[in-house]
Amino acid sequence: MFEVRKSIKRFRDDPAWTYRKQGRDYLDTFDRRGYPFSLGPDGLALRHLLQGSFRGREVSLFHLLAWQRSGKANVAWTYSVVVLPLPRVLPATALTSRRLASSRVEKIPALNRVTGRGRDLPGLGTHLVRYCADEPDFAALISTHALERLMHKARLGWRIEGDRMIGWTYGRRTYEELLSLAETVAAIIEGFPEQAWQWPE
Repeated sequence: MFEVRKSIKRFRDDPAWTYRKQGRDYLDTFDRRGYPFSLGPDGLALRHLLQGSFRGREVSLFHLLAWQRSGKANVAWTYSVVVLPLPRVLPATALTSRRLASSRVEKIPALNRVTGRGRDLPGLGTHLVRYCADEPDFAALISTHALERLMHKARLGWRIEGDRMIGWTYGRRTYEELLSLAETVAAIIEGFPEQAWQWPE
């Protein structure tokens, strides 16, 4: 916890980054029925929003408090989140490392089932990653063993929402660790085959 506080101070004091302790307006731009936001059905709070440029890409980094009622109390689960822009809008797709799975996560859909056709794809890929997509053919196009191994190693989940990718992991990580997570998400984006950027054809 102390390392996280020191990390926040280092980035907050760096003029290359824009810092806000809270970011309700930014939080409101996300679809709350998709991971990781759907994991807080009883309330959400965004903390320590940092925005800037990392290796030529815009990036947003923050901690997400996701509340869920447990018995008579509300329990806050914490997630570390990175958001990177995509060159264009792509089909709603969510991949979740099995290392993030829990009975609580398993019960909540990865994508918004109200606004889309998102469905689980248990026959796609390996046991390392869970797939959910509006367009199964698109999910199959970007699925590779290298992608799954990368996600498994990083304990990473990610979701495409319009023209941005949301990467997330469990816990309150330092911002150096969040930058490492952003680097992994950027590598995933760069690893998409050329056909993905022409979708559909």
